Amino acid sequence: MNKTWPTIEFDVDTEHEDLASWLMVHAGALGCEVRPGDQASAKQIVIVATFDGAQLGESDLNRIRASFEEYGLASCLNSLRVKSIAEEDWLAKWKEGFEPFAVGEQFMIVPSWCKDRLNEAKGDINKDRHAIVIEPGMAFGTGLHATTQFCLCALEEHLQGKDLLDVGTGSGILAIAAKLIRPDLNIIAFDTDEQAIKLAAINCKLSGLESDAIELLCGTSDIIQGNTFDVICSNMTCEDILALLPEYVRLSKPGTKIPCAGILLEKRDLFKQGLSGFPFSVIEERVNGMWVGIVLQRD
Repeated sequence: MNKTWPTIEFDVDTEHEDLASWLMVHAGALGCEVRPGDQASAKQIVIVATFDGAQLGESDLNRIRASFEEYGLASCLNSLRVKSIAEEDWLAKWKEGFEPFAVGEQFMIVPSWCKDRLNEAKGDINKDRHAIVIEPGMAFGTGLHATTQFCLCALEEHLQGKDLLDVGTGSGILAIAAKLIRPDLNIIAFDTDEQAIKLAAINCKLSGLESDAIELLCGTSDIIQGNTFDVICSNMTCEDILALLPEYVRLSKPGTKIPCAGILLEKRDLFKQGLSGFPFSVIEERVNGMWVGIVLQRD
């Protein structure tokens, strides 16, 4: 019997598309599809978020409701609908219009079904760029989101030392990028989602890396013992990053750089206030729409 995936659909104003999709992903969605809304309201769209597992429990839905209320999108919950979609239909949606694209000065994101076309890419997109080949659809991290792109660009500028930690690696895209730039780096990447770790391993292979090029671990930061790092990638929510600051003190050394993304512009001040009492300074700040990317450095 073909596998089905539970989905959550809801209506949202177009101006909140990015925020709503991002919240769903951080609530556990594997990805989001955006559909046109009611023709009577051109300012609204429908977001369809897909989840792994047999069904969504009431606790899952309560967590989603709470996140929408926290970020001022409670009105979306009035239209919330729980459905399911067949796997083949879902994977086909991922492939529609997803072509290789450039990020920063050094990277090209290539979906796995386009790998054979790498050398046929139009223009100069493939010239002198590192190809990060990914299998989208089982974990967050296609490279399309502004927060991921900020981290990729930050790696181009701030990669240093010999040891890198990727916190909440997802599809592994940041760890892979770092390894492609600096093959000599020692990289540990971890995630609490076992499925994400499996996908990250697949993406490493697709991107031409050896099976042991990146140490992939499933768990929390507690599994990292006795290591300190020169770079720590932290593409998570503002609240998650702040909660991890004590761990970042333990895992860093003087001069360690920490690219932080997933911070809403409206929470920039909250984030900076949360740094008080910790030995980190802001050395770069970049705004992209409703998001702000911040690079910290250990004092």
